[in-house]
Amino acid sequence: MKNIFKKGMLAVSASLLLIAASGTAHAIVTAGGASIHNAATLTFTGGTVTASVDVSVNTIATAPTITVDSVAQSVNGGQNATYIYTVRNNANGADTFTFAANSADVGVAGVPTLNVNGTATNATSLILGGSITTAANTVANTIVIPAGSEVNFAANDTINIGGNLYTINVGGIAAGTPASTAGAVTTPEVNTVITVTPVGAAPVIAVGAIVAGTQVGEQQTFTTVVTASTPAALGTNGTHTVNLTGATTAVTQGVGGAVVAYATGAGATSTGSNNQTITTVLSPNVALVKQVRNLTQGGALGPFGATASGQSGDVLEYKLVATEGTGLGNATGASLADTVPVFTTYVPLSTTLNGAAVADGALSTLPLIGGMAVNSPAAAAGTIAANGSATVTFQVTID
Repeated sequence: MKNIFKKGMLAVSASLLLIAASGTAHAIVTAGGASIHNAATLTFTGGTVTASVDVSVNTIATAPTITVDSVAQSVNGGQNATYIYTVRNNANGADTFTFAANSADVGVAGVPTLNVNGTATNATSLILGGSITTAANTVANTIVIPAGSEVNFAANDTINIGGNLYTINVGGIAAGTPASTAGAVTTPEVNTVITVTPVGAAPVIAVGAIVAGTQVGEQQTFTTVVTASTPAALGTNGTHTVNLTGATTAVTQGVGGAVVAYATGAGATSTGSNNQTITTVLSPNVALVKQVRNLTQGGALGPFGATASGQSGDVLEYKLVATEGTGLGNATGASLADTVPVFTTYVPLSTTLNGAAVADGALSTLPLIGGMAVNSPAAAAGTIAANGSATVTFQVTID
């Protein structure tokens, strides 16, 4: 009896395709998450048997692209600088990317507090979807990817397709089904189709515009909040230079594949160019000068000086001038405290700030007792602008 062996249907969820580019054939990487299904059929006299196997395609580790909304900010000690990082998956499939922020510090009293992605720590991780299109789209504003590679995509995700950004529509993921064999019948794969909406200036996707082999990568953002330390020396600014380091969860191709490490930096890196941040910690310095004059004897136009003389019943006026003279930044949290000198009595409603009357404290007391927020003209309360001054006056009567 003659046996006849017949190879059955070969159904590949997202097989390696060959395309011509400049006359040379190039392999398209298969999407991670895809399944390769192979069924063989043996036919013999009196019967037929079918056997099949499945292969899961893994993601190949690839460094993400990282950008940041600003690379330099200036704050006072104890204040926050917030940076928004954008991360894009460049791999053939979904992957988990880790991030840790570290700071190199110059001219400051200590390290900053780093809060990455709201974790209250310096570390976080992101799961970003990814795939490779398996066929040209036959409907506008859609992409076609292998069944199973859509697992980490979701409605409203932002994805990069051919260098342009799109969002996945609500209900826009029509999940496909991998090829399978039941008995002697093999059902071919049904691809996943995702419907998207262009973001910003991204073009509408025309029919056939996204060809097989186009990488699709999810894009997400997270914040890093740098809470600045204090300057090491008044009048000299310090800096916190922050970079991110991380690694993929997926591994590279071949035997003994390894994760891919990546980092941000001042120049070209595996994640992009010039994506380190520098937070300048401003170090303003404020000088305080106090003077006095005798209003009773010299009048309102009399000069202020370091000393004065008077007698019982005379009214003295004190002037305090706080000046930020470095020009390096605003002095914040400025509070001025003073007391009523012995042998004198405070003149109610005599206190001014930059020429404007200041309400007295309880029981018509000097508002400077215990500290009063002061500011330069037009600045917020407690802020003395760079190269600006806050001027306070008050009066007392000699007992």
